Amino acid sequence: MSVTLEESISKLPIIAVPPGEEIISEDEHLDRIYFLKSGRMEVLRDGIRLNLIKTPGSVLGEISVLLGSQSTASVVALDEVEVYLCEDPLTFLKDHPEVSLHVSHLLASRLAAATQYLVDVKDQLKDCSDHVGMVDGVLDSILHRDLKKKI
Repeated sequence: MSVTLEESISKLPIIAVPPGEEIISEDEHLDRIYFLKSGRMEVLRDGIRLNLIKTPGSVLGEISVLLGSQSTASVVALDEVEVYLCEDPLTFLKDHPEVSLHVSHLLASRLAAATQYLVDVKDQLKDCSDHVGMVDGVLDSILHRDLKKKI
């Protein structure tokens, strides 16, 4: 019998986050990830809202952990939030393929949306040669980038 995402993350400790508290700080090096249990959080970069997170099971901090880099944005609770805390995420993801598949699906969805957005921007700027070159470079970087680390 296969284990579900909910079963796997429900074994992690739950952390209560009060409204207004920052759970992840931009440029922070993370060694943990979070899974949203309840509540709403916003993702901010340079003070600009990038996303509203309200779906249980949403993952926070995975990009920083998977790339071994600093976090790309801050995450702030908008109301009373509960998250599952995963303090050894790489081991957890290796040991729980259903969670790894969930994270992969979320990342692929975000990449597809970002790529479509860039294509739309490129189309809108097709008469402005300076900007199209910049967008071409970004698209090329996203779609054809060699991985710096071996998997």
